[in-house]
Amino acid sequence: MGKKRITQLLENLKENQQHELQNAAAIYTVAQVAVNELQQQNLQVKEQPIATLPSTLNIIDKAQLLQQYGSYNACRKVAKERGIKFSRTPSWEQLAAALTYAEAFQTIITNYIQTYPYPKLQGTTFELIFK
Repeated sequence: MGKKRITQLLENLKENQQHELQNAAAIYTVAQVAVNELQQQNLQVKEQPIATLPSTLNIIDKAQLLQQYGSYNACRKVAKERGIKFSRTPSWEQLAAALTYAEAFQTIITNYIQTYPYPKLQGTTFELIFK
């Protein structure tokens, strides 16, 4: 390769390097603006209460469960439909507490979705797992 060709390739390399630096700077600027925007949105979200729940949780009792669902097996079926899984056969008290928590979770989730809707998630199902 001749000296002229090597000089030309070096010039092209320098130009390409300069373009890459400019592109990197532009990408960094856009990313920084996006990060700042997300941080600002995060601060706004933290300032807004998502849902107001009572300070004490009023757990429903066996009589209310029987009145609402009719039987122990019907309560178990409702719990299963709501994604509640027990490690062993639950007592009435455990069923009542689990269904109470499920209702509270549903209230929180509904309020959050109404406050911060995201249309592209329409039809999406979430299963929450607590251990």
